[in-house]
Amino acid sequence: MSENTNNEKSMLDNISISYTGMFDTEVLSVLAKDIEGTLSSDEKVNKKVFKIFIELAQNISLYSLERAKSATGEDMGIGTMIIREFDDCFEFSTGNKTTMENIIPVMEKCDNINSMSREKLREYRRLQRNMPAGEKGGGNIGLIQVALTADNPIEYGLIKCSEDEYFYIVNVRINKEQPSEKKTLCKTPKKSTINE
Repeated sequence: MSENTNNEKSMLDNISISYTGMFDTEVLSVLAKDIEGTLSSDEKVNKKVFKIFIELAQNISLYSLERAKSATGEDMGIGTMIIREFDDCFEFSTGNKTTMENIIPVMEKCDNINSMSREKLREYRRLQRNMPAGEKGGGNIGLIQVALTADNPIEYGLIKCSEDEYFYIVNVRINKEQPSEKKTLCKTPKKSTINE
C-alpha cells in the first residue's frame, strides 16, 4: 500500500461526523443531537463543538451561494460539514460555494479576529452587539463567538470552482485539554489560499 493511500485512509479513519447537503432545520436538529450527545465523553468539549456547529451551520444556511427549497418551502443553503477527531483535538470544518465579492469581507473579518487577544475579542463582541444590524460592521458576531469558544484561530481557504464561483472552507480546532501559555496545540492561522 502506498504512502498516499495510507494517508488518505488515516484521514477517513479520523472522521467522526460528515454531511453534505441542504442545511435545513430538520437536518440541523439531527446533527446537533449527534454532536451534543455522542461526540466526546467530555461534556465541555461537546458543548464547545455544539456551539461552533450552530454558528457555522447557520452561516451556510443563510449565505451559501448554492440554494435549495426545503420540504416546508424555505430557501436554504447547501454545504459540507466534517468533524475529525485527533489525539489532542477535534477539527470542525465547513465549506460552501460563494463569490469573491461576498467572501472578501468575511476573510478580512477572520484575519481581524485572529489578530486579537481573548480580552480584545470580548470587547469587540460587545461593540458588535451594540451596533445597529443594518450598519456596516454591525451584527454577524458568529465568527467572533466561534473564535472565543474554540480558543484557537479561525483557518480558512478558497478553492476556485469556476470563473465566478469559489468554495469557501472554514476550519476550527477545539482542544481536548486546556492549552497552557507554554503549549501550542493549534496551527498558525492560514491566510486565503486560492487553488485554481
